[in-house]
Formats: sequence, C-alpha cells, structure tokens
Amino acid sequence: MAAPAANHGPAHVRAVRAALMLRVSTPEQARGYGLGVQESVGRAYIAGRPGWALSPELVFKDEGVSGATLARPGMLRLERAAKEGRIDVVVVHSFDRVGRTALSFWAWMWALEDLGVGVVSATEDIDTTTESGRQQLQGCVLRAEAERMLLCERTQGGRQRKALDGGWVGGPPPWGYAIDKAGGHRSTLVVDEGEARVVRRAVSLIVDESHNVSEAARELNALGHFTRSGRPWTASNLHRRLRCPTLLNGEVIFRKPSGDGRATTRLDQNGVPVHGESVVLTVPRLISAERAVELVRALRECGHSSHTQADAYPLTGRIVGTCGHRYVGSFNKYNATRYYRCGGGNNGKGRETNCSDPYLTADAVEAAVWGVIEGLLAEPRALSTVLDRLNPCPGDVDRQRARVARFATALQEKEAALAHATTMQAASGPDRAVREAALRQLAQDVHNATALLDAGRQVLRGQEAAAAATRTTRCLAQAARGVSPAGPAELAQLTAVIGLLDVTVKPLGEVRRRSGVKCKVTEWHQHTGTPVPAAVAESEWPRRQFARGAVDVRTQLNGALHRLRTGCLWDELPACHGSWQLAKERQNTWFKKGFWPVLMEELNRHGRATPVRCEPQAPPLEVTGTIASESFKRDTRSTL
Repeated sequence: MAAPAANHGPAHVRAVRAALMLRVSTPEQARGYGLGVQESVGRAYIAGRPGWALSPELVFKDEGVSGATLARPGMLRLERAAKEGRIDVVVVHSFDRVGRTALSFWAWMWALEDLGVGVVSATEDIDTTTESGRQQLQGCVLRAEAERMLLCERTQGGRQRKALDGGWVGGPPPWGYAIDKAGGHRSTLVVDEGEARVVRRAVSLIVDESHNVSEAARELNALGHFTRSGRPWTASNLHRRLRCPTLLNGEVIFRKPSGDGRATTRLDQNGVPVHGESVVLTVPRLISAERAVELVRALRECGHSSHTQADAYPLTGRIVGTCGHRYVGSFNKYNATRYYRCGGGNNGKGRETNCSDPYLTADAVEAAVWGVIEGLLAEPRALSTVLDRLNPCPGDVDRQRARVARFATALQEKEAALAHATTMQAASGPDRAVREAALRQLAQDVHNATALLDAGRQVLRGQEAAAAATRTTRCLAQAARGVSPAGPAELAQLTAVIGLLDVTVKPLGEVRRRSGVKCKVTEWHQHTGTPVPAAVAESEWPRRQFARGAVDVRTQLNGALHRLRTGCLWDELPACHGSWQLAKERQNTWFKKGFWPVLMEELNRHGRATPVRCEPQAPPLEVTGTIASESFKRDTRSTL
C-alpha cells in the first residue's frame, strides 16, 4: 500500500488530505480511553507532517465493532468519502485497527488501494512501498489474527472449564429455571418456582386432563399464566417448551453437536466441536422421569407438529394480526397453496381457535407488499442505501481479479525458486549453512505468498457474491409494478430484499372464504383473458330442450355465466337459475369435454361481454416499508 511521499523541505510541501480511522472492539473500550488515545495520537501524527491537514468530517469511528467484520459503519462511511475523492491518506493508530483477520484487513486495504488512497500507521514504522515493508505489514496481519484467535481460545477455554465445573456459561435460562449468582464465576441454574408451577400445570393439562396443545395454551392464558415475556401462549410456542430436553431429561448440553440455527456449536471436518467437547450439565428436574415419558406419549397422541412444509415465506414474522401475534407460513397440501396464518392460534378446519384472524393467500399478500417495495426502491437514495448494505465486501471486482492473478504468478515464482534451492541443497560445500538459511527464507516466502493468495481469493469470492446480489436487487427494483414474484428463484430474491427492509403488514379486514378447490373454469378465463358473455336471451337460444327436467340448459348456462360475472359462490346462485348443483355440473362437464372454450367464442361474437370477476385473495392491507436500521452500532463524530 503506497503512502504519500515524504516531504523534503518547504519547497516540496504539498497538501495532503488526511483522514483518521478509529476502532475499538467492545462497548467498554468505547467508554474508556481507547478511542481518545487513538485520536490524540493520530492527530499528533498528522500535525507533525508538513502539508497534511485533517478536516473534522474526516474522522471515522467504529465503537464496539469487531475487527473481524466487514460491515462496519465507520469504514463504510470512509469508503464513500474516498470514492468521492476527498481523501489522500488514512491514518490509523496501528494496522490492527483496520482489521483483526486477514480477510477484513486485506479487503479494506485493497479497496483503498484501488481508490488511490494510502494507509499509514501512527505507531508502526512500516514502508509499504518496499518488499521488506510489505512483508512486515503481512507479519502484522498474521500477528493480529493470531492474537484474536488466542483471545477466542482463552474465552472459549474459560467457558469450557466453567461448564465442566457445573456452572452456567451464559445466555437465557431454560423455561422453568433461573440463574443463581448471575454474572458471577459460580452462576448455576436453579428452579424458578413461579415458572415451574406453569410448567407443571401445562403438563397436567395434557397428561391428566387429555387436552391437546392448543387447548392447554388457551387454558394457561385464561388462568393468566403467560410466557416469560408476558405474551399469551400459542400452540407452537408451548409445544416447543414442552419438548425441551431440559424438561424431559433434566439436563442441559453445552456445545450441543446437533440442532439447528444458533443452537448448534461449531464443528470441525470430523464432526467434533471446535472449542471443546460437549458437556452435559445436570439440573434439578421439574417433573419426574416417569412423568416425562407420559408427557412425550401424550404429545405424540395429540399429533401437534410445528413443522411447516413450505419452503419460502418472505413475510413470516412481518404480518401483525389483530390479536397481536405475528403471521407464519403455512402450506395446504390438498390444493398445493401457500398461506400465511396468525401464530395466535391454530386456524385448522374444525378446530376452535385462539384468535379470529383469517388465513392470507401468500401470492396475493406478497404481490401487494412487492408493490410497496418497488415504490420504495424507486427512490435513488433508498436504493443506494440498500445496495450499500448488500455489498459489505469493499473493493473493485475487476481489479481484485487482476490482483489475484498477480499473487498466483508470484507464488509460482517463489515455489520454483524454493524447488531449485531444495535441489541445490543436496550439494555439499562450505556454503551449506548459508544455503540452509536461504532455504528457510524461501519456504517462509512461499508460505506468506500462499496466505496472501488465499486471502485475495476469499475477498474476490465475497466481492463476486455481493456483485451478484446487487445485480439481483437492481433487477428487482426495475421490475414492472404489480408483477408478483411467484417462482422459487423469485421468492428467494424477494426474501433477500425484504431482509434489508423494515416491512410491516397489517390486515384491515377479511376476504370471503372459499373452499380449497379452485374453479378450473374461472382460472381458464383469468389465464386466457376470455371475457364472460352476457346472459343468453331465449330468442338467441334454440327452441328445443337440451335436458329433461324443470330447468333447461339455457337457464343452467346463464347461472354459470352469472357466477363468473359476479364472483358469487355456487350456493349463492339466485333461485331463478334453478339448482346450483346442476348448473355447476353442466359447466364442469362442458369444460372437461372441451366444449366450453368453443361456446365462449361463439357467444362472445355478439358482444356485451365482461371480464371474469376476480375475487381478492387478500383483504385490504396496511403496508409500511422503510430501510432497515443497521444491525450494528453507527459510527459517531469526533468530539475533540
């Protein structure tokens, strides 16, 4: 990384626009002297360089942000200033403030290099314009990464020792338990008698009184026994708590090798926990082992399952029901339709429900929300913010590819030199010790070049993934309004975009509930755009009867056409059209035999046709969307 050339007297003084980058890893350091010391040293360094100047807006701080992450608000703001051409050189207290891992360090160093911006350390005398200086810089990176790994190992080792001693290693306690001496070195799990009474009451409702999980949840709510957060119980929430291994087995597993999401510990390639072996912590039982067996049997018999069979529900947790609970994804295997249902109750057919919120057809709701997102992304500033968040890996992709190619060539040259030196090592002579020292240096050069190439490739992969996500978002932002993402790929893209936004949906009413079987005739009219003819007059219809009975075929046909025009249900068909069952049977028979399209073409020649009535699949919705708040703490301006 080339820094601005040194000044050699007043005649050579040139103006250099300096920026100051400060970072501490923890909130405790931010409240202490860490940032203040870094800023004071940095300002003194800049003041001692002739021609260098520091503007107040070019001081960038990351408070309590890990040096292993790329999504750092201060560094992102610094990058934007560099792209605007307002910075010549960045001053840091030490190079480990740029990043604590090879990936985070080189990603930012190379990104600034691509922008023509140098980086200097106020406390480390390293000239990155020379080969020896670059090797020193790489050594600093390796040491910073090693220190971070050592700190992690010490922290994880302490957690392991605490678990082996039977202590609670941290995090919220399981349901029915509390932490004794929380935050201390001797913290352990003890029974929370208040929650334990709720646990035992829930078990009694299911085992002794033969309630299912939904009924037990309603009973607990009626008794005023709410969750730890004070919210009413839902069937899914209660089911998860009753299936907890701590309740059933009287134990907690630290570094559990199996599970999903955040409950799974990191494993190596052999399936062994990375930071230590699994530890089983025995805790006081809330129910006996025999009672636990009865509970498992009762839960199996009531047949409750919280598993969803659908794959993509981008609005899960973003739709708020009238009962205050959030909607979750649901799949109807009988008509292969995705829905959203309120988590406040089981709205299954034939069951009592905890709330009256209706099912929402997923395609219709997602189309409505997508319209709001399109409008939001149509604003240039909003789209720019989203793209910045999508692209946390800085730098230019094309220049990074060229850089990786140079690293690969350099590695090949060093490997060839090492191979040649190894061959020459076999020869004897008075210079053998010198050749051995040279061989060790060449081996170290190969090791460093390999590490640099690996880091370059890792940064390139991150940039390419970010570029692909950016292209996808731009395509989605430019999509035609009203087009609903329907395929798996589109749903995945919609999920990714919604994840960058704060989207809240509130149903404002209900839609008419229909049976789960879709009308193929209605779908055919919608798909083909074929309008529905007006009622057929008796003068336009052949005189002879086409069917026996009190109602002729023309009357049945007019009944089917009336339903298509008005969108009424079959059993709401006016009595003047005769039996709705016969009209439905007539329509479906003609459609199955291929006569319906021919008949529609003929009748539409007379004009007076209207579009088929498309009933709304979703009620009126109140959709609000804004750019999501950052998941990390924002940088702050200097106070010095």
